[in-house]
Amino acid sequence: MSSPNQSDVEALYRSGAAAIEAITSSFNTEDWLAPACGEWAAADTVRHLVGVTDWYHEWLDRALNGDATPPFHEHEFDERNAATVAALQELDGPTATARFGERAATYLDRASEAWDVAYGFPAGTITVGLHVGIAATEWHLHAWDLTAGRAERHHPTAPTDLFKAAGAAMAEAKGGLRGRLLGLAVPLASKRSPWQTILKQSGRA
Repeated sequence: MSSPNQSDVEALYRSGAAAIEAITSSFNTEDWLAPACGEWAAADTVRHLVGVTDWYHEWLDRALNGDATPPFHEHEFDERNAATVAALQELDGPTATARFGERAATYLDRASEAWDVAYGFPAGTITVGLHVGIAATEWHLHAWDLTAGRAERHHPTAPTDLFKAAGAAMAEAKGGLRGRLLGLAVPLASKRSPWQTILKQSGRA
């Protein structure tokens, strides 16, 4: 499976981040308190995104310093997410959204200059560029969360490309036979309801 084109992945990333900012731009107090992602209200969901962008910058710093090992194990995700959101409670929704937008844009600028550098994230070791595909998927999924209760939920404009970008990253992270099999399966699976598959694989209905 070939790696996704850099400009295509960057566009997916930007559109996901922009969707979060656009969706929340009209939120009122009630919207910020409404359920969005599991037990998180909309405000906590965006606080989580601030924490995620901070992680991404830290992981990129590690990669640029020559350390491409995973920063922590996958089973620690829930605990670390909860702690991060709790630590950011002083940020209201609009402030958190502004910080997310700034940190996300800065991260992509940095990542674009280090696209092929080995990069560790909790699922394994890939490249910076492949991880940008993971980040783009994260942004679009949370944009979908933030449209909970609306007649029309968020939908990425290029779901097949998003599916392939995330799939390429996870195939590389798994490595070995499992990675090769996943790499072969992704192009075929991307032709069948790619966005619905991403939602299902992420635990969303």
